[in-house]
Amino acid sequence: MAGLADVSNALVALIAQIAYPNGTSQPSITGQAIKVYAGWPVPAVLTADLKADKAHISVFPRAVKYLQSAKSKWSALTEASHTVTLTVAGQNVAVGGTISTPQNVSLWIDGHAYPYAVQAGDTLTGIATALAALISVDQPATSAGAVVSIPGAKDISPRVGGMATRIRDARRQDQEFLITVWANCFDARDPLGEALDAALASLVRLTLTDGSFANLRSRPLPNPWDDSGQKEGIYRRNLCCWVEYATTEVQEQYEVTQGEVIVTDDLGTVLRDKIL
Repeated sequence: MAGLADVSNALVALIAQIAYPNGTSQPSITGQAIKVYAGWPVPAVLTADLKADKAHISVFPRAVKYLQSAKSKWSALTEASHTVTLTVAGQNVAVGGTISTPQNVSLWIDGHAYPYAVQAGDTLTGIATALAALISVDQPATSAGAVVSIPGAKDISPRVGGMATRIRDARRQDQEFLITVWANCFDARDPLGEALDAALASLVRLTLTDGSFANLRSRPLPNPWDDSGQKEGIYRRNLCCWVEYATTEVQEQYEVTQGEVIVTDDLGTVLRDKIL
């Protein structure tokens, strides 16, 4: 679920990439050290850093507008992964692929389903052994290595199911952020502020940690420069950015590898009971 902290951290990471296009071990776009963080500066730390010729960029949330919108439909965040395979050859089933979880393997044999949940420490041979043990309750079945043999089987249907992740918007909000450049002189502040303003103006989308997207809009302020602290050696450049993002719900959904259809009459008598 995306929250205010996730949006703040995404902005901090974005601004750090703008300030250090070649990585933090390389010089910044102004050549001086730059500290980027969420929140408001601690006065003593800011003063000490500015004296040491280190600039700050703070990302501070201000107003928020809640948008009226209904919950969105579920959409795929990650699709189910199938890494284990079941290959039928006559009355034999070979277990192949690689082990990963969560994942279910199932054999539908002559109207009966035999599902097995793959475990983290499983081997292909172990999965075959487990399937053979489940099947042998109803009819003869053995395993040798990663192959299951069901000599009396007439119909064998292999199925593999994984887990998908779905996401939907529970609520949307528009959050304003004050992004402030703090420097010890206007020669250091202005190039950094201009570069940051130009970069933010060209961006329209922000990806959040839960896989959702946020809409980003930078807005000019009427008085972006603040030299009121020049006696203390503090020069500010304020930028405004609005981020529209969703509070999301994430749900794990497992694929069905077998189902059952029960047909009854008006008195509740079962007429047909079939595994699908």
